[in-house]
Amino acid sequence: MTYTGPSLDNTYFSFVHRRDMDGNGIAQVLRDAKSHADSGDMLISSKLYTNATELDSESDAAWYGLGVVQTIRGMPDEAITAFENSYRINPNHGPTIANLAVLLENLNPERAAKLATEAIVILGKIPQLVEIANGFEGEKSRVLTEPGAIEDEELIVLESREVIENDVILESRPVESIQDVIDRSKSMIEDNRPGDALTEIRSKLDDDGAQSFELWALCATCLSMMGHTNESLESIEYAISLGDDRAKTHFNHSQILRGLGRDNDAMKSLANALLSDPEHLRSLVSLGEMRAELGKPEEAIEIWEKALIIEGSRDVEAKINEARLLLSSEDEGAAEPIVTSMENKISQAKEMTEAGDHVNSVRVWKELLDDNREDPKIWDGMADSLSAAGHIDRALQCRQKARSLEDSEQLEEVIVEEEPDLIVAGNEAKEMLESRAQPTEADLNISIEWYNKGVNLLAEDRSSEALSAFEKAIGGAPREELELRVKAQAGRGHALYQMGNYADSIRSYHTAISMNPEGVGGKLLYNMGSSYASLELFSDAVKCFIQALDRGLDQRDRDLCKKQLSRCKILAKEQAKRSS
Repeated sequence: MTYTGPSLDNTYFSFVHRRDMDGNGIAQVLRDAKSHADSGDMLISSKLYTNATELDSESDAAWYGLGVVQTIRGMPDEAITAFENSYRINPNHGPTIANLAVLLENLNPERAAKLATEAIVILGKIPQLVEIANGFEGEKSRVLTEPGAIEDEELIVLESREVIENDVILESRPVESIQDVIDRSKSMIEDNRPGDALTEIRSKLDDDGAQSFELWALCATCLSMMGHTNESLESIEYAISLGDDRAKTHFNHSQILRGLGRDNDAMKSLANALLSDPEHLRSLVSLGEMRAELGKPEEAIEIWEKALIIEGSRDVEAKINEARLLLSSEDEGAAEPIVTSMENKISQAKEMTEAGDHVNSVRVWKELLDDNREDPKIWDGMADSLSAAGHIDRALQCRQKARSLEDSEQLEEVIVEEEPDLIVAGNEAKEMLESRAQPTEADLNISIEWYNKGVNLLAEDRSSEALSAFEKAIGGAPREELELRVKAQAGRGHALYQMGNYADSIRSYHTAISMNPEGVGGKLLYNMGSSYASLELFSDAVKCFIQALDRGLDQRDRDLCKKQLSRCKILAKEQAKRSS
């Protein structure tokens, strides 16, 4: 994923001070760092190794690991600094000496030759070290003829330099590093020269920069500035696949998706940006805008207020004030509804149910019941709305109330005088259901069809339609069809997650789990953890990810789950530290 612009802020990968940790603590940090390096996630690995050096500045293992990772990331200056510290602490560590010799070969040939000679004493006559040692005239005589012992440790050294015939090259210019191209391209972008920057970047991508996610991210920026939106999307998604996990990259990804009208995917990218850096200002502002566009000004205000705490901004203040004005005007409008006739309200409530807007549909039915508690048609309408929303028990209570009103004039008069006992109504409804014949096969097939339709719509990112389909499957599924009802509730949670309604998705997942705890799969728990993480409830996310690992995930999903688990553990610690 794409989480050096606004990179992962060090605060979010910091750990408690060294005096608060024992030896086992730093050992765990080092293991985590190596694990991320082994999986190719060099950015987080470098952060963790840096934290390890802050916990114990005299840990040669931490400095050595940091040097290796920075070398792989194409940051030779930082790598040299790290290896120098490791060498200062442990001057007899062969791999440190060897790597330092390779990195200094062109910068300081004399010292590189001395270091290479020292490394040969420890590691043996490795050809690349012999070449470096012999490369400086004053060190030729110091190369040993017998190899030394090799430590039981993987030696990570750079590839030997290309040999160039002396009689071919008359003049040469220094080979540009990836970082040189990145720095120059950024300057060109700032000068509004995306075409020139793109030419520079592509020449490096065709050479030794093909695996640099920062080059691909810059390539995406240039293409976007030039109006090549689809190509820009491909480039930034490739950068993410290479391990770019910066908040800035996720934000840029979201803006490209938003421009293409893929709002649900854009919100997912913003969630990834905030998972990478919970205080990434532009992501917070953009997420607030998208929630406001969805008609959720309360959520937008809450998000913008977080942004305002991080950095005061008149623009953000104006957005908050505008959203508050909108809320107040809606409240005033609610006091004097436009629709006044009962028939119009009934029609409106039914249209809302068909459109999947169950919350407002139930609200309208409640308004009708306030004035028409003896009308069985209103109770039936409320039952339809509650059933479509998945509230089966409450729907049965309302349905039973409607039947009782139709069956008895005398009962109707009693109900006018006093409030209905919904508990009694529920029990009566239960008895009525138990006395009826079993549901027909047709009823079950209809629910299955709605469930399958929801799955297909979900795959097409048609989240709102999928939500409606799953709710219809829930409302019509026979009570004894537990597996179908659980799957439909889980599908409802997936649809809500796609829509960015993380809190509601969690509630739906919990409903599915409570119905059949033993049948819960790893994917449902992983998705619920992702919802918690999107709401910055990292401790809850950790619990879900841990349980998901033992619930039948395939290897690819397990690797993804482990990565999210590691990230959320770090963020949970930091969150707890800030709140204490």
